[in-house]
Amino acid sequence: MPKKYRFFLYPLLLNSFFLPPLKATKSLPSSKLVDFLKQQSPQTLKEGLKVAPGGDESTLALYEGDSLHLQKMIDDPKRTSFEKKFINTDLLRTKGDFKEADRQLEICHKTYFMEGSGIHLSPINLGAMICDQILAGNYFLEGNLAAWGKEIDDIKNTYYPPIQKFAGLEQFSLFDIKMGNLSVSPSEIPPFTVTGIDQQQTLPLQSQKLTQEGYRRSTWNVPYLTASLNGTDFSFFLGTDTAISFLPKALSHSPHVHIVGHIEIADNGRGEAYNGDLGIVDKLKIGTTVLKNVPFLFTNTDEASLGLMVLQKLGKIKIDRQHFTFGKDIDCHCQKDIQLGSIFDGRFHALRYPITWQGKTEMAAINLRLTDAHLSFMVFQPDFTPEEAKQSFKIEREINGQKITSSIYLTDGNLSIDDIDYGRRQKSVEKDESHIPSKVIGVSILEKADLYLDFINHKACLKSIQ
Repeated sequence: MPKKYRFFLYPLLLNSFFLPPLKATKSLPSSKLVDFLKQQSPQTLKEGLKVAPGGDESTLALYEGDSLHLQKMIDDPKRTSFEKKFINTDLLRTKGDFKEADRQLEICHKTYFMEGSGIHLSPINLGAMICDQILAGNYFLEGNLAAWGKEIDDIKNTYYPPIQKFAGLEQFSLFDIKMGNLSVSPSEIPPFTVTGIDQQQTLPLQSQKLTQEGYRRSTWNVPYLTASLNGTDFSFFLGTDTAISFLPKALSHSPHVHIVGHIEIADNGRGEAYNGDLGIVDKLKIGTTVLKNVPFLFTNTDEASLGLMVLQKLGKIKIDRQHFTFGKDIDCHCQKDIQLGSIFDGRFHALRYPITWQGKTEMAAINLRLTDAHLSFMVFQPDFTPEEAKQSFKIEREINGQKITSSIYLTDGNLSIDDIDYGRRQKSVEKDESHIPSKVIGVSILEKADLYLDFINHKACLKSIQ
């Protein structure tokens, strides 16, 4: 991974921190934790410690939304029971089962997943810190900003002061609570609610023509949904590869918008990073469904989009090229688990789907802003092989108001998804050193099938168009 986004993870044999019986001491960190932290560089402590029980392997599987790989890790007899419990919370997150994941993490906060061991621990230990950071990330992905802010405050108040008293640990911090913060008390944030999804609704998807200049002038249709924002109609793109919904900065001055914090970084499926004010919008109306106190990121964009925070509130969704259907009573009949990729702190959340390119199956983020004017499948990677470099050429385009020059090459291949043959397609491979490597498929996924997302039962599938 590129250095900027490299996961500085410690493949923790975490139960080794808990082998000696200890007496719980409320005011002191465990001696094992202090010894571990003193082994880290001052720069690592200042930038924020990153830890994960499954190391790079589980972190990458979580990012890819690869529930099958996480399940294999859980079934591995070489892994400890303690480690498997953490990996299981990752598995639940990939399925969108936040309720059960949060329940287990709250148990972890109390027992550190060491129940029945006869070991008594200081409450300030590495296991507890990991549980609480993951729980904070879950709260953000659910759109529960009050719980997210409270959890971050609790982490800072519980762990920072006693650890920073030790010589050499004065700049100790945790990376996974730095993606954003509240500027108001968590108690001032009203709950994010939805009403009116008991009955199925079907709304038209319209298309907006976008033009991109570069190596080849391209014009295509991008589907969008019309919804009412505090009584005014707006066109919203479907942000299936983002956690939080986006709005242009200029709208943050509305009397119906309440700025409650700031987001330092929010990523999409293409690895593009955004930042801006975190705000709550009084009311969003989609058809007859009403969402209140809706979280939005007000950022450097000219367009509005609805991220997974909003989409998962709609219960079940069916998307085809012309329509957006949602409600609790949609007959999805999907057998596959939904697969949602994410990063621990909540900055990234994307719908993933297994696609088969030239006989090889890979997980790709579904980005319905990526059209099929020329390309069906896009890959972003940090470097090219010498052979790839020979095929590549330069392109220029504008992203978030900045002109970007990239190296890219094109290749043809056969694409199939869920045994549906999409025929001969073109793949773009772009050299991108600044973002996390990613694979993305766009609107072309809807050419031969309808997409069903069941956020109630945590299922997803494609159904071939008859």
